[in-house]
Amino acid sequence: MEHLARNPLELAIVERAEAQWGLLHRADLLELGLGVSALRYRVATGRLHPLHPGVFALGHRAISRRAGYLAAVWWCGGDAALAGESATAFYGWTREDADHPPPVHVVTTRARSSRPGVVVHRTRSLPPEDVLTFERLLRVTGTARTLVDRADRLSYRALRALADAPRAFPKAELQRVHAGLPGRAGWSRTERLIASEDAHAKSALERRATAYLVRHEIRLPDRRNERVAGNVADCIYDDERLVLELDSRAHHARRREMLEDKRRDRRYLLAGWTPVRLMWEELDPDDPFVAGELRRFLAGGLSTRCAV
Repeated sequence: MEHLARNPLELAIVERAEAQWGLLHRADLLELGLGVSALRYRVATGRLHPLHPGVFALGHRAISRRAGYLAAVWWCGGDAALAGESATAFYGWTREDADHPPPVHVVTTRARSSRPGVVVHRTRSLPPEDVLTFERLLRVTGTARTLVDRADRLSYRALRALADAPRAFPKAELQRVHAGLPGRAGWSRTERLIASEDAHAKSALERRATAYLVRHEIRLPDRRNERVAGNVADCIYDDERLVLELDSRAHHARRREMLEDKRRDRRYLLAGWTPVRLMWEELDPDDPFVAGELRRFLAGGLSTRCAV
C-alpha cells in the first residue's frame, strides 16, 4: 500500500478496478494515463488479464460470475445488455452450473458476432425502457423484456414456470414490450402468458368453472361462497368435504398471497376438508385433465347436476 501511495497511477487503477467488480476497460486505462506500451507490458507480466478484446481483469482471472457478465456486455459495447438465460440467472430465476458456467448471453442492435464464452443475439429494437442498469455498471434486460426474449426459445409450459419466478409480474410492461416486437418467434406464447396473467374477475372465473364442470359432466357444488373452517370457500361439496378454491389472481402477487393461501389450506385440512385450488388456465373446456382429478376427489359415479 505504501508503494501505491507513492504511485498515483497505480492507486487510481486499483480504485477504478475495485469500483468495477475487478474489471478495467481499455478506455479506463487510457483515461487514467496508462500508455499503450505500458498496457501491453502489464498484460505480458500478468498484472492485467485480457478477458475479451479491450476488457481486462486486474491481477487475476478468478473473477465473480457477475463480473463475467459485465465483461461480456462491455466487450459487445454500444447498447448491449445481459439477456436470455444469463439474465434469468442474474435475477435468480434459474441456476447455472458454477463448475461449468455456460456462455454469457448478450443482446444488442449492433452487428456483432459471437465469440468464445459470449453468445450475441441481434435485435432490431432495444429501447432504454427495456433495460435496467445495476450499480451503474451492468445493463440487463428488464423482467418483461427477458420474458419476451425467452418466449422465443421456450415451450409455453417452461415460459409459464419461468414467469412464476419474479417477485412481481409486470403485466403492463409485458404488454408494452410485446406490442413493440411483433412477429417474434414466441409471439403466440407471450400472448398466451399475458392472457393467463389477467386478473380475471371472480365472477368470470366462477362462470368458467361452472361451464367446465357442466362440459365434463361433473356434479356442481352444493354451496358457493360460504364460510367453511374460518374461510369463505368458493365451491363446497358437503358430503365429500371437498372445497374448490378458484384462484382469480392468475399470477399471485407472490409471497404475501401465497402465504395466506397456505394458511387457508391448513385451516381446511385441520377441520377435515380437502382443498383443491384451480386456476383459469386449468379450466380450459377442451382439457379433461382436471375433470379426471375431480372425479377421483368426488369418488366417481355421482349423478351430475347441471343447475347452479
